[in-house]
Formats: sequence, structure tokens, C-alpha cells
Amino acid sequence: MNSVRLYLVCGLPGAGKTTRSKAIVDATKAIRLCTDEWLEALGISLVDYPPRFRFEPHLLQHAEQLLGAGVSVIAEFATWSRRERDAIRDAARRCGAAAELHFVDAPLDELERRVRERGGPHAAILADEILRKLGHRFERPSDDEAATYDRYVGPDAPDFRGA
Repeated sequence: MNSVRLYLVCGLPGAGKTTRSKAIVDATKAIRLCTDEWLEALGISLVDYPPRFRFEPHLLQHAEQLLGAGVSVIAEFATWSRRERDAIRDAARRCGAAAELHFVDAPLDELERRVRERGGPHAAILADEILRKLGHRFERPSDDEAATYDRYVGPDAPDFRGA
């Protein structure tokens, strides 16, 4: 089994992507790439989507460079569709890396509570506009999709402990 891995972490806002990603860092020492943190560092609003959509391909290219250099990567991107996740998985495979999918989830009311509790300048927009009005557009990984990864860790994983 290839020791270089892409860990793709997906889920709606408030689902626990950052918590899972940091657990993977602790277990594996992989490099974590989080779109939201990069956008915030650049002073770009998390809910300003055109800059996000222009930025993410560059972050994916950076992930590919790291994978190609033999460095495992955690991709904490906003991947709402299987098509997006497939493209990221395929990029990892082109680099010779194994690919894991980590899906985190919670009931809508819990997601909204977490987002509001976390706060920040976009909490209300994320809770009201994104989760309540658009959350139904998120494609949860199916069993068929999970089978296309070297490893799948779903939301019911009791205690993530790396591979």
C-alpha cells in the first residue's frame, strides 16, 4: 500500500471537517490544506464564492505538488459534489498517492447550532443561507462513491485514529 496519501475531508459547514482534519494531522503528520483558512488569511469572505472557485484549483495544484514530492496531504475543501471529489481523488492517483475519503455529518439543526456557536462574521449567512436554503444540494457520498477510494471513513466512525 502506498504510504503517500490524500485525505479528502468533506461535509457541510459545522459538520466537523476541521476537527477531523486536525485529528488526521495528529495521527499522520500530513500537511493540511484548508480553503477557508487560506481565504481568511487573504482577507476574502468565506461566502464570496467567485474568488473561492478561482482559488481552489491553485490549492489543488499545490496539493498535487506535495503529493508528487512524497508528502501526504489533507484536503479540507468545500466539495459538495461527487464530481468535485472524483476530480481531487483522480489528481491524487495521477501523483501515485492513495486516496481516502472522510465524510463528516450531523443533523441540520446541529450543524446550524455549531456554525452559530463558532461565530465569526459569516455565521448567520452560513446558517441561514447556506445550510437552510442550500444544504439540500450537498451530495452525501454514496456506497458506490466510497468504494472508489482506498479507504472510506464515514460519519459514524466512533474514534478516528488514522490509517
